Amino acid sequence: MGVLQLLDELPEAITRPPSPLWSVLARSLGEQGGAGRTALAWRWALTGACPSPVTLALAAGRPPDRAGLLAEARAAAELARTDSDPGGQVMQARLVLEWLAGALDSAPLLNPAPSGLGLAAGAAFEGAPFARDPAEIAAAHSWALAGRHRYSRGDGPVTGGGRQAFAWTLGTLELLGWAAGSAGEDSPAAGTPTLHQVALEVAQGMIGIRLAREDRDRARARRVEAVMETFLWLAGWSRHPPVDRHGHGTFEDCAARGATCGCDGAGQCLGPGCPACARDRCVRGFTPDELSSPLAG
Repeated sequence: MGVLQLLDELPEAITRPPSPLWSVLARSLGEQGGAGRTALAWRWALTGACPSPVTLALAAGRPPDRAGLLAEARAAAELARTDSDPGGQVMQARLVLEWLAGALDSAPLLNPAPSGLGLAAGAAFEGAPFARDPAEIAAAHSWALAGRHRYSRGDGPVTGGGRQAFAWTLGTLELLGWAAGSAGEDSPAAGTPTLHQVALEVAQGMIGIRLAREDRDRARARRVEAVMETFLWLAGWSRHPPVDRHGHGTFEDCAARGATCGCDGAGQCLGPGCPACARDRCVRGFTPDELSSPLAG
């Protein structure tokens, strides 16, 4: 389920509107990452597709009701595992559940100051590290460049329309370029940021989505959505990168997305000779000039 579908179809037990919910979720992941009890609290409350964060009860496959949220928040914690509560996240998970249920007014954040200052005056707040290493980020960035080239030329089958797909690659490139420490058209600021700094940038994403929807600008909404999905991948919340090696965004229907690609070993796209590239060339099939120019071809 994509982030917009999740936020547009919040469970009845959740009392927070989509925009502030996304803001707090993004900043929470920036503080503590996409793994651990705090992230588990968000995922369990919103989807029910994981163990509960305090008692570690098995996933029910559906979100809990409000009584369930509060019962989990106040239950005795299961701490029988070696790394069961790194950084004391059980308490933070309890606060997330109570805030989502409307029983707590203060946002469940370690560093609620939007300026990014730490808990001590003037101290920098580091937050969690990126869940992706530089090589993973660089690979995803090259895949997004392939998508940018493809859709600037109107090339390839696209479920959501070429303009939306092109906008998606731009949003992905914007955040991946910044995360990689690049300065230029694809990055909002020079230097390599922390995950917490990225979270502060993307926290207003739902406001951007709302404004784009009011203007009926689907492409702009896709670009903002891509930034949000890219952040979730960088934080470790999402397993799959926001764009695949064919340059297709996650909102597109790419039949070969899960197929094994052997083109890296060959140093070129094998086309029909590769199970993943029989219909669309992968990033190995694009020249450096094509990847460097958004309007090539």
